[in-house]
Amino acid sequence: MANLRAAFERLTGTGRAGRSEVDTATMWTTPYAWRTADGIYVGHNGEVWMYRTMRLSPMKWEDPEEQLSLAAPLARLLTDLGGTSRQPLGGLATLSNNRDVHLVSITWDDLVTPPRENTEELRAYQAGAFGFLAPKRVLFVGLRLRSSLLNKVSEAEKDARRGLSMFKAVTELVRESVAEDIPDLATYQRDIEHITSIFERAGAEMPTRQEFDQLESWYNLGRGPDAVIEELPTRLSIPGTGDLEMAAVMRFDQPVMPSPYAQWALDAISHPGDAPHVISIRAELEPPNLTRARARRAQRRIMANMEEERKTQDLEKVELSQTFQQAKEVEDYLAGSNQPMLANCSLIMAREVTDATQTYLEFLAQNYGIQMKALEHRQIQALEETLPCSSVRVNPFLQDVNVPMVSHAGLQSFSDLGDDAGVFGGLIDPDGTPFFVDPLGAPRKNLPPVFGIFGDPGSGKTFFAQSVATQSALNGLPVIFVNPKGGDSLYGMVDYVQSLGIPAGRVSMSALEETPGAFDPFRYAPPPIAAEIANVHILSALDDSRDGLTLSERLALGSGLKRGALNGARCVWDALKYVPGEDADRVRGLVEQQMEASTIFSLGVALRPLPRLDVTQRLTLVDFDRDLGLPEGKTPSEYSVSERIALAAVRLVIRASLEILIANRSGVLIVDEAWTFLSQAEGLASLQRISREGRSLNILPVFLTQRIADVVTKDLESYLSRVLVLKLNEKKEAETALSLCGLQPTPERLAEIREFGPLPAENDRPARWARGIFRDLSGRHAQVVLGPTPPDAAEAYSTNPEDRRRREERRAQRERAERAEHEAAVAAAESREETDPWLVD
Repeated sequence: MANLRAAFERLTGTGRAGRSEVDTATMWTTPYAWRTADGIYVGHNGEVWMYRTMRLSPMKWEDPEEQLSLAAPLARLLTDLGGTSRQPLGGLATLSNNRDVHLVSITWDDLVTPPRENTEELRAYQAGAFGFLAPKRVLFVGLRLRSSLLNKVSEAEKDARRGLSMFKAVTELVRESVAEDIPDLATYQRDIEHITSIFERAGAEMPTRQEFDQLESWYNLGRGPDAVIEELPTRLSIPGTGDLEMAAVMRFDQPVMPSPYAQWALDAISHPGDAPHVISIRAELEPPNLTRARARRAQRRIMANMEEERKTQDLEKVELSQTFQQAKEVEDYLAGSNQPMLANCSLIMAREVTDATQTYLEFLAQNYGIQMKALEHRQIQALEETLPCSSVRVNPFLQDVNVPMVSHAGLQSFSDLGDDAGVFGGLIDPDGTPFFVDPLGAPRKNLPPVFGIFGDPGSGKTFFAQSVATQSALNGLPVIFVNPKGGDSLYGMVDYVQSLGIPAGRVSMSALEETPGAFDPFRYAPPPIAAEIANVHILSALDDSRDGLTLSERLALGSGLKRGALNGARCVWDALKYVPGEDADRVRGLVEQQMEASTIFSLGVALRPLPRLDVTQRLTLVDFDRDLGLPEGKTPSEYSVSERIALAAVRLVIRASLEILIANRSGVLIVDEAWTFLSQAEGLASLQRISREGRSLNILPVFLTQRIADVVTKDLESYLSRVLVLKLNEKKEAETALSLCGLQPTPERLAEIREFGPLPAENDRPARWARGIFRDLSGRHAQVVLGPTPPDAAEAYSTNPEDRRRREERRAQRERAERAEHEAAVAAAESREETDPWLVD
């Protein structure tokens, strides 16, 4: 049957793949004649194929269990497709009714551009960091369809026995299958519906227009098949594209490749320097019982040879025993498997020829025992084999491969992480694709709101947080950045955002301390909630077991503040007037004394009603511009009064910022040293409220901390929708951070985390961006680098002492210039008053 078809194609030209010029050794390759909008290809050879794409995931950094789960859909798909292979009919070759399958992974480079969903301001900012190429990838699965006319093959065979020409019968069959103008696919409709249901069950999707272009002309960067190709002995030269080398897998030297640790395809397409752009796998899906029968026949042949050697008293050949054992292992495997075999499997890979010191072919040979060879004088035929509807099978090294060998090889792996638009976070390993963080993505999906960032000082977390704040503000969201680190101001970020024309400002805590009540809860929270916040703030300073409030006084304080809120109080001092009983005077007296002793404490107690706090600008930096004396390395029972007051002040500011954004119904809250807020039940109650009201609030809290152990006991994990783990030296902290991220804290990961920090440029070594492990809203994980950043923004965000000094010098110069300009304007006005008679009384 196959020989007749090949003869028919040679005589009629239906197997040709386009046009060629013998004199110049060039060729235009188009093996398909027609494609429908729903991914059905009709070839010149009369074959009809359906192609779909499989979902890709970042597999490299996942735990082994998750890698197996991600590989399962492709394994199920191949198994289900193999279930449609027919048992052999009498008179036909054993394999002639197997389904033909084509898997092809295509990787191409595309220019990185800002997402269209972002605002013009944010797109302009991100354009300063982009301008580079990043890969895109798609994995196609194609299956050759059956026409109902193929049922006539048996009739054609009967006709041939009656003296009619089998060649004529096949000719008529092909002519009926493919019309001259538009192919009539009505006879394929039943099979199309069946195979479509199998694809949909496996989560396969319809290719996009760009993906179709790559499938049809990947060698021409998806620009169409009309390309001039010059064939050289071991490469193809394509003007405007470069030189391509087509290579085939000769053999697998390793008989066993355990899943998911043998991801040979993932390592090949991620190989630095010369990774293959295309991996094409063509095979027949053979039912396991047929493969098992072939294995048994092979055993019988080997046993017969061994028996013959015993009869002739010849020495037994060791290789016969080894081959027999391998055939027995194959039979045992197939006896308990329902998966088909990929019989007559042809694996071809294509790379752009580079000057890489180690090619991917050498890498596969050294690490996986996969021997490959460039196909000499068959490059154009090998290219054609990778294209839809091609009947060319140029690879002489055909394999029998089981499903896991392909489905667990990592063909589905790609650095696809994060959201479609929003804040640009950095690049994903190993492919170098960009990832984005949509501030409103979690509430849109009804997921927990918090983005947790964990890292040591100097790990890059503050730098990254400033980038998130700036980009969120440029995207139209109000942002409040709370920086509790005294003497470590981030005003460079504010200056930079202002230079972009975005309203931004800095709130200095030292200036606010002069007026009591700057963060009085009644200024920003509903009265009942304000009473609760005020109660917690006062108790944090006065509820000392040594000489603080008694139980009755604590109860009276909470009751009085609640009553004051219900009776119209608009500041804490007014609410204190409702404290009942004989405890009232002492409670108010202690509060008054504490206000006189600590201006930080007085931030939360206004003596009279003040205007409501609200969002007045796009970016607000709340700077604690002096050292608060926050407790370090202590348990709560060891805190001094001043340390408890300092913590209370930080929590008050964070809670105020959160309530302001909640009232605004959108925004981003970024908190450094977040353990100060998350280690208290009040802070988690606020997050619980955001999670409960979810979608309507549109709030993204971003919490940065090094002290992870202080917050894990508070069940923080249930509030985290995104996690970024940066450099952490302490083993316990790193293990806890990885657990929050949803990954196993293996020794390899812990060693990598210790090396994640950024490095400055030194001698001939370029600067290195900070690295981390990121978990996105979908629970996917990958290692990322937090760059690139627009150069002027990177300088503004830097906390390096030298960069700070330069910023301060420029700021001082700008302030001197502004003062000089102001003084000149005043002098000019005074001069006009002296000389202009109209200005003189």
